[in-house]
Amino acid sequence: MTDSSELQGELAALRCFVAALASTLPLSSQMRVWPAFEANAELLRDGLNSTALRGFDRATISLSSKRG
Repeated sequence: MTDSSELQGELAALRCFVAALASTLPLSSQMRVWPAFEANAELLRDGLNSTALRGFDRATISLSSKRG
């Protein structure tokens, strides 16, 4: 069974990958990615418990800080 530290590391790697991937898109595409992400994130948030929501929000903040 995977422990929470291992999962945190996997999520951090995934955040880095997604941010890197998004940053390689042309600017016009980048401008469409984030609104689409935010719309999908809103749908997902409703199904998360409070602990999962805190982790999700931390990852979202981390990703959005890298987009500038």
